[in-house]
Amino acid sequence: MHITIPMTRNRTAAIAFGIAAVVAVACTDFEAPEALVLPDVLVVNPSFERDIQPILTARCATASCHNLATQQLGLNLQAGYAYDEIVNVESPSSHDMPYIHPFEPDSSWLVRMVQADPARRFFVERMPLGRTPLTDNQIATLINWVNAGAPRN
Repeated sequence: MHITIPMTRNRTAAIAFGIAAVVAVACTDFEAPEALVLPDVLVVNPSFERDIQPILTARCATASCHNLATQQLGLNLQAGYAYDEIVNVESPSSHDMPYIHPFEPDSSWLVRMVQADPARRFFVERMPLGRTPLTDNQIATLINWVNAGAPRN
């Protein structure tokens, strides 16, 4: 016995399947490997726009974390927002530290949160959560920027 399904059903099923696939992919938090997104180099005199914001954009302002839509802990690290959200702004979970305290990386919550030593993070999970940690060069670049006064440049 041979069953023939009208062409319109096949088309409808194919369209429905295609839409479901697109939605599933769009809702998944895919990230490009960091090596393809950011160069792993130490920047001695970093600029916020050229060196720090790209790290925040690629590693922190991702689909499920600190972007305009999700704002985990009320923090948006997307370009155009990040500087005002972190420099001299106290974190709600920071042991009375600002996210970034100019000239003082040891008193900057964001710097502590990306470092490997759990004691430096007050045993809070390392950021970015569930993802590959920032490289030593990326962390050192962030520290260099804070040591320079966290300029808006």
